[in-house]
Amino acid sequence: MTEAAHPLNEPIDRNVAFARWERRRVLIRRLRLALPALMGVISLGLVGWVSASALRTPKLPKIDDPVIVMRGARFQGRVEDGRSYLIGAQEAKRDERQPQLVALNEPIMVVGAETATPRRIMARQGTYDEKTRLLRLNGDVRIDDGAGNRVATNDTTIDTRTGLAVGQQGIAADGPVGQVQADSYSVEDKGDRIKFRGRVRTRVNTE
Repeated sequence: MTEAAHPLNEPIDRNVAFARWERRRVLIRRLRLALPALMGVISLGLVGWVSASALRTPKLPKIDDPVIVMRGARFQGRVEDGRSYLIGAQEAKRDERQPQLVALNEPIMVVGAETATPRRIMARQGTYDEKTRLLRLNGDVRIDDGAGNRVATNDTTIDTRTGLAVGQQGIAADGPVGQVQADSYSVEDKGDRIKFRGRVRTRVNTE
């Protein structure tokens, strides 16, 4: 039985070993040059892909007239004679270009809720100016003074600071005293005095 030669005991061919070392050195040098170039190519590819994806993404529509919608809006204050008022609406819209103006849908105003005869005004549409405190109502305007007098008109403008109300599109009033129709009107003195103008027609209850 012959003993196998140990690898360390075998003679080393220096030329072969040097050639192997030289090949590894050349391979390492090439890898050092190739890897950064490969990373650069990958980075450029990622940038191009992100740019293409951004171009394909649909743009959101630009909002030219932003409008704030409020549900169940409420505005309150006091008339100069001390009575409170409350303005409510099913829906209110505020345009940011004119933030002091508020468009009202189905508005209702109550003046003097703490008194024995509160006045109620309702309409289809309206606009409240928070700067001037003017309330403009239009479309099937109904006024109830709390004492049995009812007024129907198509428009009315109320100064919430003074309580003065005016209308220019006709009026029909009905109450315990009788009926009256006119082309325009104004409500003054806390609603105790109403001035009628233009083709005034009245009917007085004699009973």
